Amino acid sequence: MSSSKRENREQIPKEDDIGGVQKAVSEQGGVEGQRKEVNVGDYAKTAALGQLLKDLDFPADKNNIIEFVQQSQQPSNITIENKQEILSLLQENLKEGNQYQNVSEVTRAAGIVQQ
Repeated sequence: MSSSKRENREQIPKEDDIGGVQKAVSEQGGVEGQRKEVNVGDYAKTAALGQLLKDLDFPADKNNIIEFVQQSQQPSNITIENKQEILSLLQENLKEGNQYQNVSEVTRAAGIVQQ
């Protein structure tokens, strides 16, 4: 993915727009013949964590991930409170010594997304 696509903030929903995203995904999950592959507990946190980790070099361990999030500049669409909640989830749920290969693995390990 090119860096220009990563910086296209219009594609990233703002926290107040997340309700519409949740509704659309829920409607897609109800389509007969379609199987929902994952259960996203909180779309706002999932999107925020993806945004915070978009420039992290993977694989990364718990300490690298937490340090990266703490030192990263806060995107305009993520509140300080949401960033603190994400940090708490990472500190509580990521395992010491594990290497995470991508953002998807981190969201599952943090308990935001269940498969």
